[in-house]
Parts: sequence; structure tokens; C-alpha cells
Amino acid sequence: MSEKLYRRTQVVWPGVVPLVFVSVLLVWVYFEHDSSQYAQTPYAVGAGIGLAVLLVSLLLFGTLTVTVTDDALVASFGVGLVRKRLQFSDVVSFARVRTRWFNGWGIHGYPGGMLYNASGLSAVEFKTASGRYVAIGTVEPDALADAVRQATGKSESLAHEPAAQRRSRSIVVAIAIAGAALAFAGVMIYFGMQAPDVTLTTDALEVSSGMYSNTILYSAMSSATLENTIPRIGLKTNGFAAGNALRGSFDVDGWGNGRLYINRDVPPFVVVRVGRPFVVINFKDAERTRALYSDLTAHIDRRR
Repeated sequence: MSEKLYRRTQVVWPGVVPLVFVSVLLVWVYFEHDSSQYAQTPYAVGAGIGLAVLLVSLLLFGTLTVTVTDDALVASFGVGLVRKRLQFSDVVSFARVRTRWFNGWGIHGYPGGMLYNASGLSAVEFKTASGRYVAIGTVEPDALADAVRQATGKSESLAHEPAAQRRSRSIVVAIAIAGAALAFAGVMIYFGMQAPDVTLTTDALEVSSGMYSNTILYSAMSSATLENTIPRIGLKTNGFAAGNALRGSFDVDGWGNGRLYINRDVPPFVVVRVGRPFVVINFKDAERTRALYSDLTAHIDRRR
């Protein structure tokens, strides 16, 4: 059996105080009403459920108990259902550190890993073999560090990388990811705003714009018309919409779902149907749209 070298229980004050306050408030609201009438209302049921949730939260997260044995550290919240076990065989180094108030209390993401704490800003931080960090909050950083030193036989690391450095690196990575996402969005918007690329081959109409494309055989077309208006365009199901430019799949009132490669409010529109599915194409230049329709009908006539 592992020898217990250290044990300390702390109250999670930042969580307990608000939970107790809300619990007292719910009890006060309940008893302010006539119980014979109030107990029959949905408010009483809601108050009871809310109170039960708060009490369960107190049982699960009201305290933090840190235990050190000769082979592991266990940070256990409340009754022990929520816990973190850190095997010392997986620990590369450890050091006493100071956290920041914005790191929060309870269980939180932390620069390079996770933070488990009850209150205050003192913690002992562990670097694991995977390169991740685990920080355990404590009101007794010296005593906890001594217990870890005794259990592991390792001295506190003087070369332990400060969390601030990891935070700076995380910010750089986050900025890089955000920049890449913005660049990708910019590229998608640029290509989405361009006129659709339409080709009439010997056998088919080919149209594409950005991520979306369709190839429709002339022999499969049930109709091809030139329309000055189209019904109201509803929800986008898989497409691009920016200003008047619509590319991809959209619901159209009375027509169902189909592909649009159009600049809305710039008639006319070439409407190609293959049974119920449809494809609608136009350009900002109305004459170019009419020319496409003329060329398309000529290809269809030659195939008949």
C-alpha cells in the first residue's frame, strides 16, 4: 500500500460562496409563499430542482483535497467523483508557481495544460513526459513541494519554463490560426464574388464557382429557359452568399432545393432543369446572360 506523505483539504470559496447565496435565496423565495398554494405551482418545482442542482454542485466541487503518496498525487474535488491523478513516474519536473486571477478556480485550461485549484494564486506545477503541464493549487506551496520532493526524490526545477512564456507562445499560435482562418475566408469570399465559369462542351453544360460545380448533359435537360424573375430565395443549405452573389445550394420557393450561380436582382436568369432539380445561372452583364442562353439552346437543338 502506498504511504501517505501529505493531505490537505481546501474549500473552493469562489464557487461555494455564490452557490450558498443562491441556495439561501431559493429557500427564502419558497418559504415566503404559502406552502399549501406555492407547492402546487411550477415555480416550486423549479425552485426545488434548482436547489437540488446547487446542492449536488456543492457536493461535487465544494472542496479540493490534495493527497501525496510515494507514487502519485491526487487532486480530488468534493466527494471524490471528480479527480486528477498524477503518477510521479510521468513527472519530468516540478516547481512552485503563481497563477493569475484570470486563470480561474476549479478546473480550467492553463497555458500548456490544466489547472486544478480551490482558491488563491499559489500552486505547484508539474511538467509531464508528454510535455503537458498540470498545476495544482494550494495554500501550502512549500509543504506540498516538500512532500513531492520526498516522494519523487527530485529537487524543484530551476529551469521550469514560466507559464507566461507558454502563454505568449499560445497567443502567437492563436494569432497564427486566426490569421490563417481570416486568409482562408478572404480567399473564399474573393472566389465566391467572381463570375461563374461556364463552358458549353459538345455534350454538356459545365458551370463552377469556388467550391461548387455542376455538369449537366444536354440529353438529361428537361428544359432550359430565360427568366426575368425567379421566386423568393430561402435558406442556404450548402453555399456562399455575399451581397447579391449566391453560389451553391439554396431553397427556392416553389422550386425546392437547387444550385444557384447568380447575382441576385440582376436579371435575366438562365434556368436549367433536370427533372425537379435545377441550376440557375446569370452574369452581372445581362447581354452575356442572354448570349449564354442562346448558345445553350443551340447546343440542345443540335443534340436532338
